[in-house]
Amino acid sequence: MKNPSVKKVLPFLITALSILATLTIFLPALRMDDLVFTGLDIAFGTDIADFDPFGLGSIASARLEMSTYAMAAYFSPLIAGIVTLIFRTGNVFSLAMYVLAAVLFFMLADNIDVTVTVAGSESSEAVDWHMTYGVVVGGLLSIFAALGEMLHISMSEQ
Repeated sequence: MKNPSVKKVLPFLITALSILATLTIFLPALRMDDLVFTGLDIAFGTDIADFDPFGLGSIASARLEMSTYAMAAYFSPLIAGIVTLIFRTGNVFSLAMYVLAAVLFFMLADNIDVTVTVAGSESSEAVDWHMTYGVVVGGLLSIFAALGEMLHISMSEQ
């Protein structure tokens, strides 16, 4: 390797991409009709609707439950970035985590359900989600971090 400064800066660049991918949790992630939910709503859950006409208790409600799938999508780039910083040589584990994050981001719309409760009876309903720019940006940043990690691995082997 002729330019050792690139080899020193690359882990920090990769980690910056992974932190940005994790920060997309604050951007709009999924859209259903006219409702838009951020990554925080998708990962940690939120109430969508609650019908309580007389204040005596909920008759019907819809809720996004906490999703470990979404948490894995948003936080695996951060874990991979930390591993990249700790082990300054190229790391196959980090590469696998970045690839996993990208796949999880782009499959997020297919794996999030809404829990509907009507008169105490609870059921999980599949929803026709549409991805918004937050999920796409997170997935692309994970792909770029994976490409950077591949370059990092190839530079470490020389």
